[in-house]
Amino acid sequence: MDFNLDTNLIAQFLRRRKYKTVKIVLLGVIANLLSIVIPVSIGKYYQLAFHLNSKRVRVLNFISNTIWDTVPKFLAFFLVLISIRFVFFFLFQYYLKKEGEFFVKQIKDYLFEYQLKIKYSIYREKGIGKYLLRYTGDINSLKNLYLKGTIRVFVDVIMVFVALFWLSVLNFKGAVVIVVVSFFSYFLIRVINKKVEYYSLDKRNKNSGQLSFVSRTLNSILTVKLFNKQQVEHKKYQKKSKAVKNAAIIYNKWSIINKGLVSFIQYAILCVVLYVFYIDHQQQTYKPINQSNLISFILLYVTILPVIRRLFSLENVYKLGNISLRKLNNIIRSEKEDIKKGGVLVVNNPRITFKDVQFSEHKPITFVSKKMTCSDLELPRGVESIDVIASLTRINDAYTGKIMINKYNVKDFSPQSLRANIGVVSPKIPLIGRTVYEAITESRSSKTKPKINSEFLKIQSQFGFVSGLGIDDKIGENGSNISTLQYELLCFVRGVITRKKILIVDDFSLLEPISKDAFSVVLDNCNGTLIKMIY
Repeated sequence: MDFNLDTNLIAQFLRRRKYKTVKIVLLGVIANLLSIVIPVSIGKYYQLAFHLNSKRVRVLNFISNTIWDTVPKFLAFFLVLISIRFVFFFLFQYYLKKEGEFFVKQIKDYLFEYQLKIKYSIYREKGIGKYLLRYTGDINSLKNLYLKGTIRVFVDVIMVFVALFWLSVLNFKGAVVIVVVSFFSYFLIRVINKKVEYYSLDKRNKNSGQLSFVSRTLNSILTVKLFNKQQVEHKKYQKKSKAVKNAAIIYNKWSIINKGLVSFIQYAILCVVLYVFYIDHQQQTYKPINQSNLISFILLYVTILPVIRRLFSLENVYKLGNISLRKLNNIIRSEKEDIKKGGVLVVNNPRITFKDVQFSEHKPITFVSKKMTCSDLELPRGVESIDVIASLTRINDAYTGKIMINKYNVKDFSPQSLRANIGVVSPKIPLIGRTVYEAITESRSSKTKPKINSEFLKIQSQFGFVSGLGIDDKIGENGSNISTLQYELLCFVRGVITRKKILIVDDFSLLEPISKDAFSVVLDNCNGTLIKMIY
């Protein structure tokens, strides 16, 4: 599912799932209406068991009197009623939660797909750890915003209006008290919500910073160990961890106050209502209060307490959800590369030309390769091989001068087309995959496995001094379970077996010096234009 930036992500999702949404809302409305009928019907029980007449119960006259005109019939009807309510409540909650999980999956899938398209320069600038939090707290906040701030709030509002109508029928003055006190209490809740929002944002920022720090440190674990920086890094972590803890404690304090205050207000309203009932009864302003009406009123109010609590907390849900929504939108608004924009590169005998190509302030490169053979490209001091690789494959266009393929500027071709014709033979490009086969091939199809295995074993045999690997051997994350020589060998094989027309060959500091002849033999059999970078 694709999203656009013109409208809210949640609004787009709702529009595309409108029929499912209507179904869930209807289930919720029916479940809530039944929740209202249950406490109101208690008045009928008082009428039958204690002969307390109540005109208010007449609002239930749409229910045939023959099915609950005795206490046993009423209890049987009541049991059926609560059973039906349970079924609708289950269906509402089940489909609501299911839709929430589907929403989360869609957002995560779209977010991951988009992150794969973000320009590499943005990752280098901000760091990959910057995006880790988006799959935890922010996704949960967005889920709450979707469930509680859209579908659930619609159902809850309907229930509150219907409940207030019933409450006003049972006791008009009591219903007015609930509305008035709730209205003024809302402004107090808003003040607390602002505190919760502020400290929530502070906690999230500190937590995000801690995650980024952990990501950077563990990605450089070898450096940490070699230079005995464990204590230094641990102290840095403790400092960040303490800041996260302190921020969380302050947030929790205000969050607890917020939740506790909502509960306090609800029962304080009930207290005021009971006092109003008592004053009316003492002053005999009205006829003596009908007990069946009073018990129905109290039960109905208690029934809608969770709904009122959710509505009081709604502003907090919106604020936290919108914070996460803005963060996700910032990612989606990050510049992405259009890998299909440009011409299609089709070459049989490619020649690579660099015309005064300059990276940053370093010495410009002028170079013309030979066709269908290997040419040495000497890199100026300060220029990295990754700069050449990124520019030729249009991962990075930030350079001056021109890079040509057969007299055509590489910027005229789509990145996808260039990468389909240019292979990279470099140990500086991390291995991806859990096994040898996954690490050395672009396709993980079982159909190509025998052919890949044959080519892998053939190339590996040229380097007999390297401990042999099997096609299904586990290599660990980024080759952590294999030796440095084996790692370089897999990187070498990965680039060579692509058999692409253009191969950019990086420096292999261990593999090449030990067996330069084997290295050259394999490259000579590639039948393409090779650019061997030397320093």
